This record gives sequence, structure tokens and C-alpha cells, in this order.
Amino acid sequence: MRTCAKMRCEQEPVTTVALAYADRAVVVRSLLERPDPNLLDLCREHAARLSPPVGWTIRDERDVAALTA
Repeated sequence: MRTCAKMRCEQEPVTTVALAYADRAVVVRSLLERPDPNLLDLCREHAARLSPPVGWTIRDERDVAALTA
């Protein structure tokens, strides 16, 4: 079972997060089928509390179906 990337969180992840340095954006996507060691898988709570670095934006690219699940 996969767990949230946040330390000490044992919740199941629902999103995959990437950092797009060139765009200064935090990109939130639907959970990838397979984990990628270069990306973060976050649970619903930690994805909702996500805050970007100063001067960056959050770009939500999740599927609409994933948002209503």
C-alpha cells in the first residue's frame, strides 16, 4: 500500500505533486498509477493544505472525476 509522502502520515495518497521550477509552479495531478521517486504522492488532507513557495503558484491539473471522488 502506498502512503502519503508527508512524514508520519499513513493515509492513502490521492494526488501526485510535481515542482515545475521553470514555471515557478507546484503542479497537482491525479495520482499516478505507479509511484515516481521524483514526485510527491499526498493524501487528501495534505493536498488541501498545500502552500507554494513565495512567488510560486499552484496549478491544479487533476481530472474532474478525481475531484468529486
